[in-house]
Amino acid sequence: MSAVNDERSIGGVPLLYGFTTLNAMEVAVWCKHCLAWHHHRLVGPPNVLSYYEAHCYARPNWHDRGYWIEPTSTRMAEVFKESKRARVWEARRLAAGKTHPSIRRKQAAPEPQPLPRPPEKPTKTPRKPRRKAYGPRWPTTYPQVPEEPEEA
Repeated sequence: MSAVNDERSIGGVPLLYGFTTLNAMEVAVWCKHCLAWHHHRLVGPPNVLSYYEAHCYARPNWHDRGYWIEPTSTRMAEVFKESKRARVWEARRLAAGKTHPSIRRKQAAPEPQPLPRPPEKPTKTPRKPRRKAYGPRWPTTYPQVPEEPEEA
């Protein structure tokens, strides 16, 4: 992510999306400078913005300041194909501080974005028990048989 033309920064320190990995205590961040995924251990709860030191071998101009990571619920596997990873020779050139047209083209490509969250299912309100429309199934009163008068 470029710190120069990027609106996603806090005090000049870049703000990157962190994608979940198979390890619940780890996030993966796409680095546009070295064209690779960096993995970081979570230092706080998984839904809290946190600060991390950069370990990018391309050493961008903000390398000494590190970056902020905003964890998302999107898995890295879902956005992995969107990233334009560096080939071995490109990685070596980046580490040496050199560039190439193919590297600049990949760096200019849009970076992976978190996927929109699915709409939350509405919670079901508990239903009131319905009154039965019919009466009891057995009689509650019995017919009274008139008593016969006694004969004297």
